Amino acid sequence: MDRILYLAILFALGVFCIYKMFRPPQGQHYRLKSIDFTPFRGKITPTHELGNHIYTAIGKRRFLLPTEIDMWTEVLLYENGIVLKHNKREKRLYFGQIHAIVPILVNSLFVKGKYYAYSIELGDNNKYILKSSEINGLDILIDNIVSLFPPEREACVVTNVYYNNK
Repeated sequence: MDRILYLAILFALGVFCIYKMFRPPQGQHYRLKSIDFTPFRGKITPTHELGNHIYTAIGKRRFLLPTEIDMWTEVLLYENGIVLKHNKREKRLYFGQIHAIVPILVNSLFVKGKYYAYSIELGDNNKYILKSSEINGLDILIDNIVSLFPPEREACVVTNVYYNNK
């Protein structure tokens, strides 16, 4: 009798997992921005000064394990660049180095479009990913970056990306 009960439970779990893998529930609807610095490369003056501090996006966890290399505890926005902090280490990215900031949708095993992230792509094919599940205020950070480059300056191309998940 116990074997039949265990087999029934395993069968029900298997059917549930297979159903969720092929027909996952849809996540939220997102309105994200894509920033492309490539076409107007000469409009951004290369500098190695960060300038004035504008905004700080703080991670949801203050301390990260040494194995969590791709997570960031803090993102600082300055006039001429971004500083990514990971424990006591920091990485400076100047707007002259960045080619594009591209939004991506992150799926989990059972939810399609669970949260969003931004990929900061550099000229040397390096990528830094900032995930909304790890950093509070990521959408405000991107809005502040867009406000640094108004359309009349012609320093980048900003396009709106809508994820409807349907």
